[in-house]
Formats: sequence, C-alpha cells, structure tokens
Amino acid sequence: MSDWITARERGSSWTVNFMIRLCRRRHRWLVNLLLYPIAAYFFVTGRSAHRASRHFFMRATGQARWLDYYRQLLCFSRCLVDRVALLSGAADPFEVHSSGREVLMEARRDGRGLIMLGSHLGSFEACQLLARKHMELDVHIVAYFAGSTRIRQALDAINPALQHNIIDPTEPDAVFRMRDVIDSGGLLAILGDRTGIGEKYAQVDFLGAPACLPTGPYYLASILQCPIVCFFGVRVDHDSYNTYAIKLTDRIRLARGRREQQAQACAQQYADLLADKAREYPYNWFNFYEFWNLPGDARP
Repeated sequence: MSDWITARERGSSWTVNFMIRLCRRRHRWLVNLLLYPIAAYFFVTGRSAHRASRHFFMRATGQARWLDYYRQLLCFSRCLVDRVALLSGAADPFEVHSSGREVLMEARRDGRGLIMLGSHLGSFEACQLLARKHMELDVHIVAYFAGSTRIRQALDAINPALQHNIIDPTEPDAVFRMRDVIDSGGLLAILGDRTGIGEKYAQVDFLGAPACLPTGPYYLASILQCPIVCFFGVRVDHDSYNTYAIKLTDRIRLARGRREQQAQACAQQYADLLADKAREYPYNWFNFYEFWNLPGDARP
C-alpha cells in the first residue's frame, strides 16, 4: 500500500509552473482546452497508471473501458486547475453543495476540534473551501507529501501563508502541534487511504478485495480524545462540487490488548464509506497506482 511513495512523479516543473501562470492570469478557458491533449499524453504514456485504473473500474463499476481512464485523467486535471484558483483566493465562482454540514457543527459543540478524514477521491480543497469559507473553521492539513514534490512546491508558491497550516507527521513536534489544533477547536485534515513509511496499517475489505489502510488517524483520535468525521468533496460539474460529511465516531477508546482489532474495525468503517462514494463517483478516484497489492491478490 505504500507503492505511491516510490512512484516517480511525472511532469516537468516547467510544465506545472506554466499551467499555473495561465490559471492565475485568468486564462482558465485556455487551460481547460489544453487539458484534453495533456490528458491524452498521460493516457498514452502512463501504462502502469492505466493498468491500476482498469483494476479499479472493474471493482467499482464491473467494467473498464478505455474512455473511463481518459475521463478519470480529465477529472483529475480539472481538479488541479480548480485547486490553483482556490489557492489564489478565487473561490467565488465555485458552487459547493454540502450534505452533513450539521455533523461538523455537532462534533464541535464542546469547543474542541476534530479529525476530518479525507481521501484521494475528489478534491480535498473542496472540503477546505466549505470549512473555511462557509463555516469559518480553522483547518490544518496533516500530510506526507512524497511523490508530489513539484506540484506541491508550485502550489505552495501561490499562497505561502497556507504553509503554516500544514503539519508534516514526520516532524518531531508534529503530535504537539496537532494537540494544540484540537485544543483550540480546529480541524486536522488527514487523508486516510494511503499508508506512509513505517506507518501502522490494517487489512480491510475494499470493493470486494483486501487492501491496507493506515490506522494512525484512529490512534491519534484515541490520544487526543476527539471525534472523526469522514469528508468527501467530489467534482460533479464545471465549478461545482458535492461535499459529504459523515460521522465515523464521537470518541475512540482503544483498549489495551485490543487496540489493533479496534483500530482495524474503524479502518473497515472508513473503507466501506470510501467504497460507497467510489462507486458513486468513479471518475473522482485519484489513486493512480495498484491499490490492491497484497501477495496473492488475483487481478481482475
């Protein structure tokens, strides 16, 4: 499950910066036109990603057509373009249709924060847009940015102030910073569908096959004694996103001797929610690597 870490980042820094400059100069119409040949290039050259996409679509929809992979690449590219606009502060054109907004507010009624557990399904920026703009919540991202260095550096340059809201879990003071966020009523945004180097994980059933998901968020929630809300932001149309907030648990108490089993149960709950949304919005699936890579796993 940590294959994504060693996957080679594709695309040159020059290309990434050029596209970002076009977006920031209000030439999104031109960028949207360029996305078609760009997606076609990655369609032709990304053999391993194409294979992984085919396996995903077979499990999620029961069929895998070449057009599915191309539409998936286009959706991913458009979300990146939208991300540039959002980071630049141009959030007004976007429509965010929310489901479960009250779940977030209910989870924060005691004044403490919560863990917002997201995924590489759709755009996490759409979730942050809802939390920051429409609900005035303080969001801090906990993420390990392996495999996307060029894109991250280019996007960080758009809005340097947001770097202060990013917590690298490998830093020595990461746990203390996360505790401070929760104590002050903020949100810790964590992606729950990829394991990092040396991270604890559990084997779960995902779309009918075994996969490994990280259990770190559940151990963290147990330590910080805070709720976990699953959050999905999927692109459904031009400048339009649907967001979903679904409560996973109010409190996690991992008992000594049963911690692994209890964390595994939480990971399975999350996997079931993720699977439901992946079936509903398959083109928003942005894990372009072999998600099911356990020994002996039969490929469809």
